[in-house]
Amino acid sequence: MRLRRKRRNMALLNITSLIDVVFMLLIFFMLTIDFSRFRMIGVDTPQQLEVVKDPTAAIVILLRKDGGFEYDGKPSTLDQIAARVRGILEVDPGRSFLIRPEQGVKMQDTIDMFQLTRDLGAYAVSFSPPDRNGEP
Repeated sequence: MRLRRKRRNMALLNITSLIDVVFMLLIFFMLTIDFSRFRMIGVDTPQQLEVVKDPTAAIVILLRKDGGFEYDGKPSTLDQIAARVRGILEVDPGRSFLIRPEQGVKMQDTIDMFQLTRDLGAYAVSFSPPDRNGEP
């Protein structure tokens, strides 16, 4: 006598409703997420630096539109500025420098001066616009 095994029918899992639920959750999360945060650029500002309240404490490097430079109010060449910055930083490594381009100075010249001071070891370098009356 031969016994016949009953063949079990495999239950098919209908996942259509599961796909619908996943799709609805995807739409929900896409609509509720705020994507504006991803467009911001994070900048780490040093916390140990103290903001200079007295503008005379910072050494002002003026970039003139005729291509000349002034170091603390005295006309200077690029080599003289580099030597003075190097000398100041040997005595006072935390000294602040303020780069002030006149109206009409190319942005690349301003960045080059910033890079020069940073390469010489200055870490407290900031920028300043000209005075409101047009005077540097």
